[in-house]
Amino acid sequence: MQLKHKISSNIKIKKPQNLLELKERLVKIKGAKIGDLVELLEIEKPKSSVHAKGFVGQIIEYILGAHAKNQALPDFTDLDLELKTMPVDDNLNPLESTFLCHANLKNADINFYTSTLYKKLRFILFVFIKTNKNIDILDREIVGFYFYKASDKDLKIFKQDFDELNELIANGFANNISAKLGTYIQMRPKCATGRDLTEYYDENGMIKYTRPRGFYLRRSFNKALCQKVFFNKE
Repeated sequence: MQLKHKISSNIKIKKPQNLLELKERLVKIKGAKIGDLVELLEIEKPKSSVHAKGFVGQIIEYILGAHAKNQALPDFTDLDLELKTMPVDDNLNPLESTFLCHANLKNADINFYTSTLYKKLRFILFVFIKTNKNIDILDREIVGFYFYKASDKDLKIFKQDFDELNELIANGFANNISAKLGTYIQMRPKCATGRDLTEYYDENGMIKYTRPRGFYLRRSFNKALCQKVFFNKE
């Protein structure tokens, strides 16, 4: 089990009052390494890579003034803006998919536009972090950022994926959901260990147990986004 390192700093950063102030902060940290931010905030680095899960994301949240914590709300609540860090390789391609929020396998949401997923998806600030397995966590570099506003076309596809997955949950087939489903959004196990289980109703209305799951942006979606941001390719 990975232990999440909790950052602590005596340097207090207020939440940004508007997008312009947030963008000014982003411009200042672009090109910086995580070690630079650790030194600036006077915080302790993780003891090892085992303890480093989520560390980079926490640093970026703190330095930018994100304040939603673990609520089912966008990270910058006053701006209706979610924050996501995206690790990229030396060629600026994404290294992974992006976790969005947990899925309720016992009581499926039926309205996409009132769901937590919609709140997290519609407006996202992506901060791109260059890294690879041979780079120390402090040497990872902030190489860019992008404010993503979901288009009508993307929202339509998001909704189709959401409806397909939640129909399976509502009909008692949560345990059959695999990462292969969904065009832009996929549902995958999201838990601290493989032993974690959560309740769901099967097709007969009986309570059963399966691994907790979360909604993710597919790596293919992230790759298309990186192509647009870094290479102006639509």
